[in-house]
Amino acid sequence: MPCDCVIDLERQRVLGRAWGLVTYDEILAARRQFTTDPNFEPHFSQIYDGRELTRLALTASQIGVLAKEDLFDSRSRRAFVAPTREAYEMMRLFQTYRQLNAGKEQIRLFRTLEDAEAWLAG
Repeated sequence: MPCDCVIDLERQRVLGRAWGLVTYDEILAARRQFTTDPNFEPHFSQIYDGRELTRLALTASQIGVLAKEDLFDSRSRRAFVAPTREAYEMMRLFQTYRQLNAGKEQIRLFRTLEDAEAWLAG
């Protein structure tokens, strides 16, 4: 599977990573991986590293479905690293859909992992 998620208990963070071509079903599987982990808490923050992502095979409606689910609460910060134009546009669409669905968490998009880490640490 070209994406995975692990929980960093010490930093109370979900660490996600995607590489290559990623499909909707693979994103759902990675999401289930961390949401069913007994260590996951909705107040954790998330960093999703898309630096090795070559393509997201998702439709706008699939992004909308992903954005409807409340996984994180208002204490959470979610940082998406999307250095390519396609990945950035898809993540921006997700961010917009979360806002339209009254998502409580803070979401920011970044071009570099270092900037994302700095925002989460701040």
